[in-house]
Amino acid sequence: MPYMKSVAIVFGIGAGSRYEMQKHQGISHLIEHMLFKGTKKRKDTLEISQVIEGIGGEINASTSKETTHLYVKVPYEHFNTAFDVLADLITNSLMKEEDIYKEKNIVIEEIKKYQDIPEDLVEILLDKIMWKNHPLGRSILGNEKSVVNIQREDILSYINRFYRPNNLVISVAGNVKTADAVLQIGKYFKKAEYGDIKKYLPVKCDQKTSQVGIKFKKSNQTHLSFGFPGISRLDPDKYSQDLLDIILGSGLSSRLFQKIRVKKSLAYDIHSFIQYFNDTSAFNIYAGIDSNKLKETIQTILEELEKIKDNSLKEDELRKAKEMYKGALSLSLESTLSRAFWLGNSIILYGKPSTFDEIKRKIEEVKLQNIQRMAQNIFTKDKINLSIVGPFKEKDKEEYSSLLQELG
Repeated sequence: MPYMKSVAIVFGIGAGSRYEMQKHQGISHLIEHMLFKGTKKRKDTLEISQVIEGIGGEINASTSKETTHLYVKVPYEHFNTAFDVLADLITNSLMKEEDIYKEKNIVIEEIKKYQDIPEDLVEILLDKIMWKNHPLGRSILGNEKSVVNIQREDILSYINRFYRPNNLVISVAGNVKTADAVLQIGKYFKKAEYGDIKKYLPVKCDQKTSQVGIKFKKSNQTHLSFGFPGISRLDPDKYSQDLLDIILGSGLSSRLFQKIRVKKSLAYDIHSFIQYFNDTSAFNIYAGIDSNKLKETIQTILEELEKIKDNSLKEDELRKAKEMYKGALSLSLESTLSRAFWLGNSIILYGKPSTFDEIKRKIEEVKLQNIQRMAQNIFTKDKINLSIVGPFKEKDKEEYSSLLQELG
């Protein structure tokens, strides 16, 4: 991207919370924090951050259920400095005992923070309902007990298993030549040792009846989230599921927004989204509503899901969704950081690079019947999962379970 003033670098590790043992739940996320606590070259967080912020850049990291990312964005003339910092973090972090002890306390406070945010708590509860004791059903952050139990030797063992060059994707986008990027990679990783990477536990989607979970929270709003098991990110029908998501709950013109918020005034925030994994996905629908309107909202959402299964989708609606999909992707790729993430994730998650033109072609190939069939396969009565966070008690679960059986 020679016309840009910046360059972005993303280091992606093919491991996240679904690779963890239950007793070490949250270790991927704790390691993400610990990478910034000091290296052989830079003694602490302050020194690391000052290098990047001192040249006008930004540095951060994130952990998901299947990946961990470290990333920087800097003015292009500081590419070598930025690469040196990321490579230093991932190869030379000290993981000092006293820093681990302190950072555990920070992570525990982060866990408490999300427990206090009902929009996040309702999704954590939904994951637990859908995936139960499987690693996908556990919080990325872990819990207080599991985080306290993580020891330095556990961290070093995890890094040794997963932080290897054959499990690392380095993605660069911006005003930098390919040869310069390759030169830096060779400089820091030429002697890195390859090794076998631990596999994750596959998901068995054998749900046979609807499921409800309720978490009492004294609040002015009730937060609900529906979840339906869907297809994996590697399924060739992925773009049909993506377009179904756009039509149902992405943006102000989506069906759910128009019906739930505009016509019925039941919610301020109503939207759908998809969590993709290597072997499955979760098609989620979230709403924040007046607690007195919970039943009506549930009924209205389920009615909209039934409509899209019954030949109500029109060609012009599909055309708008396709343009929205292509347009949003195109706009996101104007950012060097978004482009670097997109390129890197295409390798680490899909195993091969994709071009914008390839994706556009796949989007255009989707037909009305593909989306209708997708809706019929996903939105079935026996696959409904519903989490509720608000002023309701556990004893109310039976009432809402019966409601789902009646309406689903």
